[in-house]
Amino acid sequence: MAPDDLSVLLPDWSRHLRAINRAPSTIVSYQMVGQHFLAHLTEKGMPTVVGSIRREHVESYIADMVGTVSAATVAKHYRSLQQLWRWLVDDGEITGSPMARMRPPAVPEQPVPVLTEEDLSALLKACAGNTFENRRDTAIIRLLADTGIRAAELVGLAVEDLDADHDVAKVLGKGRRERSVPYGAKTSDALRRYLRARARHPHAALPAWPFPPWPLRKVWSTTGAAPIW
Repeated sequence: MAPDDLSVLLPDWSRHLRAINRAPSTIVSYQMVGQHFLAHLTEKGMPTVVGSIRREHVESYIADMVGTVSAATVAKHYRSLQQLWRWLVDDGEITGSPMARMRPPAVPEQPVPVLTEEDLSALLKACAGNTFENRRDTAIIRLLADTGIRAAELVGLAVEDLDADHDVAKVLGKGRRERSVPYGAKTSDALRRYLRARARHPHAALPAWPFPPWPLRKVWSTTGAAPIW
């Protein structure tokens, strides 16, 4: 296999991404796109040596996805391939990106679906009670609804990331950027009740704020509501 074949260079790209401290989820996503692109080139009999890959080969890959996946997914693959070519140029494997004059695919604006008040009430009703799981699930639902944080951000919370005095949670978002999100009095009360129950749990020494099982399959099956992440 040629040293400048895409199949050889993709693992090197992964190592580079780790070296610049990209989030593991980002690395997995980039590698997935790279492998799909390589599979497309191989299947279509197109070159896989990076110096021979041209704009038309990238456009063929993008065009094959249109109509089979969402516009947002097509745009994600486009952006990921841009990052791949940027790295190859920076590393001196190629002198210019085949995507240099390409235009990104259009992504129509789509409103993000939100829970109705009835849905949220049903979720909270399903969590009602004084068991450890009830208190945990209520705290999770209220924190998600109050702050709008991502599921991954919630899972990454540690107990020390919750500031009970100021009702603020410190979360690590996309790109490993930290931000503080405030929450309301009802969420603060739910967190207080959960943390008391958590302190009596056999695994209370663990740093993670929410304990498994996760996600809340019990809640979804009870209410029939769609997951909010």
